[in-house]
Amino acid sequence: MIFIAYLKASRQSETDAPYPGIIACNDHAGVLHYQHYDDVPPKIRYSLLVDAGCSFAGYSADITRTWCGPSAHPLFSEMVQGIEHYQQRLVSEAQAGMDFILLHRRMHDLLAALLIELGLVKAMTIEACVASGLTRALCPHGLGHSLGLQTHDVAGFQQDATGTIKPPPNDAPALRLTRHLSPGMVITIEPGCYFIDSLLAPMYDSTISHHVDWQAISALKAHGGIRIEDNIVIMPQGNENLTRPPASGL
Repeated sequence: MIFIAYLKASRQSETDAPYPGIIACNDHAGVLHYQHYDDVPPKIRYSLLVDAGCSFAGYSADITRTWCGPSAHPLFSEMVQGIEHYQQRLVSEAQAGMDFILLHRRMHDLLAALLIELGLVKAMTIEACVASGLTRALCPHGLGHSLGLQTHDVAGFQQDATGTIKPPPNDAPALRLTRHLSPGMVITIEPGCYFIDSLLAPMYDSTISHHVDWQAISALKAHGGIRIEDNIVIMPQGNENLTRPPASGL
């Protein structure tokens, strides 16, 4: 029903949308892509994640927002606010000449800093938290991708006009963009944090396990996860955020 409401509000049919929308309540927000929708909303509402787009003149938009439900844990609300804040920092740092791989790694540093700030990780440095693999378990996808005629547009790995390819690095196998940013490029910036058992399981017995507040992590699992996504165009100086009003902040 939420997806139907979205299509009505955006004045498009499902076949007009650039991709099947992800409308995820509660723990479903921890599933990055899926095809099956529930017909009845949950009685207890912890969270809502909407990843949905629209097409205009053949070009695709790809936007994600996450909200707290009335039954959300206070820590989840703090995490949503924290990821909103550092997502906008990453947007501001997306400049012409920036190596997108470095910006992706910056995302992991900022996620580690947030985990430490909120007490989910204790007595660890940002560098140690990232090196442990915990941030990759909590955010397994890349920071963003090229956007254009296709939602995941082509040439994310292409480095020059001759077709030289630069694959994603070993520490970011899911990254879809390995280029230096240049004016005219349109990309997504979409950091996230998810509480997925299969990814977190190896961390339970790791050497850093005693630094993690697993009780707090467990309380957040019912919320699924968080993702905040904007579409930006790289300008000769700075960038333009296409998916937020000018100078709107959050």
